[in-house]
Amino acid sequence: MRYVWISLFALVIACLAFGPTVFLREPPADEELQIISPHWDGIRCEFGRAFTAQYLKIAGKHLRVVWLDIGNTGEIRKYLDERFSQAKPGEGVGADILFGGGMDILPRMAARNYFEPYRLPDGTLKDLPPSVNGLDLRDSQYRYYAACLGGFGFVFNKLVLQRAHLPVPAKWEDLCRPAFQGWVSCGDPTLSGSMHAAFEVVLQGQGWERGWCTLARMASNARAFNEGGSSVPRDVSLGQAAVGPCIDFYASAPVRRQGATHLQLVIPKGQAVVTPDCIAVLRGPPNRRAAEAFLAFVLSEEGQRLWYQARGTEGGPVAYDLERLPVMPRIYDMGLPTNTVMNPFKSAADFRYDSKKAGGRWGLLNDLWRAVLIDAHEELWDARQAAVAAGRDDDLGQALATPPLTEDQVWQVAQKSMPADARNELRNRWTAWASNWYREVEAAARTNAPVPAFHPAPAE
Repeated sequence: MRYVWISLFALVIACLAFGPTVFLREPPADEELQIISPHWDGIRCEFGRAFTAQYLKIAGKHLRVVWLDIGNTGEIRKYLDERFSQAKPGEGVGADILFGGGMDILPRMAARNYFEPYRLPDGTLKDLPPSVNGLDLRDSQYRYYAACLGGFGFVFNKLVLQRAHLPVPAKWEDLCRPAFQGWVSCGDPTLSGSMHAAFEVVLQGQGWERGWCTLARMASNARAFNEGGSSVPRDVSLGQAAVGPCIDFYASAPVRRQGATHLQLVIPKGQAVVTPDCIAVLRGPPNRRAAEAFLAFVLSEEGQRLWYQARGTEGGPVAYDLERLPVMPRIYDMGLPTNTVMNPFKSAADFRYDSKKAGGRWGLLNDLWRAVLIDAHEELWDARQAAVAAGRDDDLGQALATPPLTEDQVWQVAQKSMPADARNELRNRWTAWASNWYREVEAAARTNAPVPAFHPAPAE
């Protein structure tokens, strides 16, 4: 009897030690779905949980969703370029779905045959408009779709503004003021898809000349460029910065958590626009049935409600508020509990965002921003500081932010097919040009000399 009790005691100890592993382990997977995504853990958790439950019902299979963390949108683009360049015609890259990232770069990927066309059922398509405010929400050949929408603006910390005696910003140009030098947090637009889109919105909303000036002066006020767009509201909420550009859903949770009396998100008047996040079935998916089912789920009412509803509500997310804008208009009219207040289908855009233009110059702008705003940032910072100290921000500060190329030149260079080494050489020449120009402006500020004669950057 004593040995029986000893055995029972050992079993209890084993259950306590290994119970979560032994008794709560997920059932063995029958199938696997591999998704490349820059989305944060909340989106992965909610869509993975909801879809695997649905897949068990419709297919009778236990599905394991594997999230492939390649990095941000820029890194994913490079990864797919490299992998598909090595694949044989018709072969894939070992993944099923691309989920997330701006749609601006997808036409180029589609032209290179990265995606499998998949036409959604008619019942779903009738609930999904092909565009909003002139912005395409799906490919005409059904190779990719918009999964949700996001708006761009900036978030600021009221307490930091008060303590630093800074004015409350209301428009993009306010982030360019001399008083904000060192108080701006900014993500790297060459790595973060959302930050790239925010920069593109400024360029298109203000026009090339004025928009570039705004971006360059804002960049001169940033101490450094963070890797991801989500770092901006974090820095601002922690008081490490006063203000910074970001996409609406990155700011919504900190604003709600800390209160509107502390943090505030601003969509600058006259420049309100939404841009889509994407979803597509990758070419040669290992699990085509699950890939197509996942895409259909994301764009179904059940999937769209996950973006929109408050967590813990029936039919909504369980653990995380996702707070994105659905691409299914009727979701907004269902009276669902939500923290989202904007309805892009009932709000006219302040200007027409040209996604084809944005996509056609995406890579080139990344190279240009990297060269003249990021790699030469130290010289840009010093020159702006010198111009402000000399009381010449109106002339030297503006000259500092002159676009290195015209918009037409940027487009022409973007359309050229250049080998990687030639593109790298051109980018290095742009960095050298920017460093020299910034030093000329700084020298003029320190010696009270006239504004230097401007010479554009090399275009080839």
